[in-house]
Amino acid sequence: MKLKNNITPLDNIFNAVFKRAFDILFSGFVIVFFLSWMYPLFTLIIKLQSRGPVIYKQLREGKNGVYFACFKFRTMHLNGESDYSWTKVNDPRVTRFGVFLRRTSLDEFPQFLNVFLGTMSIVGPRPHPIKLNDLYRDRVEKFSLRHETRPGVTGLSQMKGYRGSITQYHQINSRVKLDRFYIQKWTFLFDLKIIVLTIPATIHWGLSSK
Repeated sequence: MKLKNNITPLDNIFNAVFKRAFDILFSGFVIVFFLSWMYPLFTLIIKLQSRGPVIYKQLREGKNGVYFACFKFRTMHLNGESDYSWTKVNDPRVTRFGVFLRRTSLDEFPQFLNVFLGTMSIVGPRPHPIKLNDLYRDRVEKFSLRHETRPGVTGLSQMKGYRGSITQYHQINSRVKLDRFYIQKWTFLFDLKIIVLTIPATIHWGLSSK
């Protein structure tokens, strides 16, 4: 195991415990007051439009490179390409309700279960599909540093507009730079700012993706 060259704010035990406590409280609130009614309602709609499970589980790379099952509401018809192919514009695999879930980011609400279980955080670098990490791990400077903290439901790169499919090198490079900056400059107020600004960024992305 390699020793870290740089000490980050979340290496401080107080900061780490404080961030984890906030994650538990925030995710618990979302689960009780939002996911509790979303799940049965979305289950009915998803099942009416396509067969298969309601929750889609995909292996992602988490803290210290440990793999975990990332939860999402299923937005596609069952297919064998989900782990290997990015979603395209007007992708025929996506259901009608899936289009709505993706544009509003409601498909990602089950990830608050990941947060509550401790595999994710409210704020952190977004977890990428394994094959995407394998593709860029040796091509992007200090790529592995983004795995020094728990991945997030939202993050600095998403707030800045870097979300969705990766089609060009500069997109992943910019994401990783923002992820590293977040880890090096973490404060609780920084997390709160990202959470608040994620809402208008998500609305803008949803409208622009129509």
